[in-house]
Amino acid sequence: MILLGAPMYDYAIPSTFKAWIDHVFAVGRTSMTEHPSLAGKPAIVVTSRGGSYQEGAPQHGNDHVQSYLRQALGTGLGPDVTFIVPELTLAPTVPAMPISYPSSRRAAPIPSRPPNPTAGSCPCVPLPSL
Repeated sequence: MILLGAPMYDYAIPSTFKAWIDHVFAVGRTSMTEHPSLAGKPAIVVTSRGGSYQEGAPQHGNDHVQSYLRQALGTGLGPDVTFIVPELTLAPTVPAMPISYPSSRRAAPIPSRPPNPTAGSCPCVPLPSL
């Protein structure tokens, strides 16, 4: 099984992940062959995003992560690709984000930290002066 994390950055995958795909995607060796190297193996891609790109959302149609990875991985390298897509991960921290989406699509609220009883007192050992 292959497990990949691919958050959406500016409507696409991170450049470092794209570079990794470019290194792995070797036409004639790992991809675009009669028997791609990952053919039939399961691949799970977790691709998170701060907003929603589902049908009915204002950003619908702007998700360029799943279509690209389905083509590059699924067609090029051959694994059976499944996507896990947590959405609205920024909703708990961005007040202007619409909350009209079903709660099952929203990320869980970020718990607030309890007060730090040692705030202001550092348990660190002071560095010697030079």
